[in-house]
Amino acid sequence: LVIGQFLEMVDATNGIVGSTTGSNYYVRILSTLNRELLKPSASVALHRHSNALVDILPPEADSSISLMGDNEKPNVSYSDIGGYDIQKQEIREAVEL
Repeated sequence: LVIGQFLEMVDATNGIVGSTTGSNYYVRILSTLNRELLKPSASVALHRHSNALVDILPPEADSSISLMGDNEKPNVSYSDIGGYDIQKQEIREAVEL
């Protein structure tokens, strides 16, 4: 499955979804899904190959994604970590480049 964000309904069976890959898709919506839950910016699951909208994710799924933001930035610098100079340099290059 691919996670996406519901953007808008086009008609009773189709809608526009923005995927995590950065593209917007015109998708078929499974008939078993409750259309009332399809609000703009709702998190949805898309079928990997057909891009059909197969599930509406609960609001709690959004909160787990927001935890990954920079609102919880650690208060540690590279100089606070003792030893492991080569590993610190590799991490610094991977993160900062």
